[in-house]
Amino acid sequence: MRLRTLLLLFFLFFFAGLGWAQESAEEWFKKGIEAAEVENYEKAISCFEKTIALHPDHVPSYSNIGYIYVTQNMWNEAIDVYKKVLTITPNDARIHHDLGFSLYKKVIFDEATIELKKAIALDSKFASAYENLGVVYAQKEMFDEAILMFKEALRITPNDPSTHFNLGRAYKAHGNDILAADHYCQAGILYLKEDNRDRAIKAYEKLLPCSKEIAVVLFKKLYAHKGASDLTTPLPPQKKDQWYVLLTRMNVRKGPDISSKILGQPEKGAEFQIIKEAPNNTPFCSWYLIRTKSGFSGWLCGIYKGSAKYKPAATSNAPSPPPNQDQQ
Repeated sequence: MRLRTLLLLFFLFFFAGLGWAQESAEEWFKKGIEAAEVENYEKAISCFEKTIALHPDHVPSYSNIGYIYVTQNMWNEAIDVYKKVLTITPNDARIHHDLGFSLYKKVIFDEATIELKKAIALDSKFASAYENLGVVYAQKEMFDEAILMFKEALRITPNDPSTHFNLGRAYKAHGNDILAADHYCQAGILYLKEDNRDRAIKAYEKLLPCSKEIAVVLFKKLYAHKGASDLTTPLPPQKKDQWYVLLTRMNVRKGPDISSKILGQPEKGAEFQIIKEAPNNTPFCSWYLIRTKSGFSGWLCGIYKGSAKYKPAATSNAPSPPPNQDQQ
């Protein structure tokens, strides 16, 4: 945990730098660490401020306050704190980076670029500074520069999934789908190794429009624990009168798109027929135009994130077809 590591390092620095006369400051700093570790940030800030009152140039206390503001998305406050710290220690690469990141979150891109470049000048192995400078360049649509920064970050930390993801996004914006797909795929695999399945799925969703062939590689790793019949292909109608049953309550929409108007919400166990499939269906996301027993029709996302939301109805339970079923 980055906060814990920083806090402990700062804690050691604090004790080495203060004499016995500052024992009360040490105690406030220790209390601030303990409060921050249990995410009692209001108390932590109060304790660090008391430390600063006794030791006005204590960089670790300022830095910890700034980091807490970052975790709370309080960017203006974080910027003010980091600027204050740099008046005390102007050559701290980490502080320049954190200030640059906070400026980026406030969409102050030019100043963010300056601070991140300063961090890199002070520490040429600072991978996060390269990556975040790449993110700023990408936001400014300077994709050549962004790609160079992401590559430099990967030279230092080759197995960082977020950098691969960002590089994939930059290549996609630059018009290179194959390289984008390659880095999205690497990002997804690395996220899986970190047990971050949500981010791996996000990488797959970005990868799929770039290259369906490369997407298959990540798809198989995402669902390696399931049988092929569960997810590799949508469940097509075996015959015209085949009926299916919903495994969960689902929205039925006007069109085959998540942003389309919701027409209704059939309950779990509702039975329906598939009239036709959407033309761009994939093993990961598939839409079907359905018709329920009552004659209600609309588009259903029957395969979502590789998981089928329905199954064939048992023959004995299949309802009789509705009247005029061919007139749709």
